[in-house]
Amino acid sequence: MGKSVMLWAYLLAAHRRAEENHARSAQRPGGMLVWLHAGQGASLASLGQLARRLAREDKGLSVLVTAESAVPSLDGFPKRAQADILPPDRQAAVRSFLDHWAPDVLVLAGSDLPPTLIVQAYERGVPLLLVDAAVSARLTPGAWLRKGMTASLLGRFARLLVQDPDSAGGLRGRGAPVGRIEVAGRIEETTEPLACNEAEREALAELLQARPVWFASACPEAEEEAVIAAHAHAMRLAHRMLLIVSPASLSRGPALAERVAREGWVVARRSADEEPDPDVHVYIADTEGEMGLWYRLAPVTFMGGTLLPGGAGRNPFEAAALGSAIVHGSHLTPYPDAYGRLAEARATRSAATPDALAAVIAELMAPDRAALLAHNAWAVSSGGSEVTDRVSHAILETLAKRRSNTGEAA
Repeated sequence: MGKSVMLWAYLLAAHRRAEENHARSAQRPGGMLVWLHAGQGASLASLGQLARRLAREDKGLSVLVTAESAVPSLDGFPKRAQADILPPDRQAAVRSFLDHWAPDVLVLAGSDLPPTLIVQAYERGVPLLLVDAAVSARLTPGAWLRKGMTASLLGRFARLLVQDPDSAGGLRGRGAPVGRIEVAGRIEETTEPLACNEAEREALAELLQARPVWFASACPEAEEEAVIAAHAHAMRLAHRMLLIVSPASLSRGPALAERVAREGWVVARRSADEEPDPDVHVYIADTEGEMGLWYRLAPVTFMGGTLLPGGAGRNPFEAAALGSAIVHGSHLTPYPDAYGRLAEARATRSAATPDALAAVIAELMAPDRAALLAHNAWAVSSGGSEVTDRVSHAILETLAKRRSNTGEAA
């Protein structure tokens, strides 16, 4: 790596700056520790998915998560994750942080390159990875001025994983070692495919045979009327259609069944060990842990909690990962980014009103239209999962080399 007068001057200034005391949030866990830092442009939700993948591959691994402005939330991270705030980029603060946490691998996500942290970690022999980096190919006047310093910092990274070819060109233009640059793709939040009992799936698929089926997932009580009306409308076109509905509160199953029966429908409940026999119009899926089963059985899923304000809903990538076409309303909290990505890929249909929901469900009973949506949604979901796999494998390979060098057992 090249030497940089600007980097030397920066580190000298960082050594002279006054320090701020910061109590560590927790004790370092035993065993190997991967430090994930969410820098500029990085998503904590995406890093949570990456951390879950790492934990699944190495069950003894611990994860430290940092962000710049505050201690990050650990929602979506595995149990063996701890959080702290990134120390100021000053010599004593960084030294204290590294002394306490002693990470085995440091993963910087995004485009930030904190010089003091990078230099001190490198000098301690901590492998550095830059991931999910998006770098402009164009060098601004400031970037030209810092080019030597940037090249010196990038030369300390074992691997540089960027989002796209343009970012790879941006790193090359800033002096990064060409052999360490990899186009891995963008780390984006998806979900792991929900499991199901395969014997149950086969038995129910045999029972349903060629019946058209749609699923209302996590349907709140306020949206039940719209779902029932949409089913009534669709049944005029396909009289054998089955609606599977999972109430947002599973305890509502008996009351929902009574309401549906009052509408004149034949209804059955999963929690009562009843089956969706050929004469059943509505099947109440009011049992825990079977969402993966219903997504697999239903070619079309309405994401409940999106039609009216105040609904919580579920992550649409649950349905996307299992090949069910997605229909949603206009209230997308708490998953606006997920819905935005799916909409960009033309992988969902929006229904802003109860009448629109009825029309969309009827339209998607055409298998080719539902299949196109489902394919687009699956492509987005599987693509995000593949990128997470690539990045996690790079981290684990680096960790394995670290173990080999330190003599620690896996």
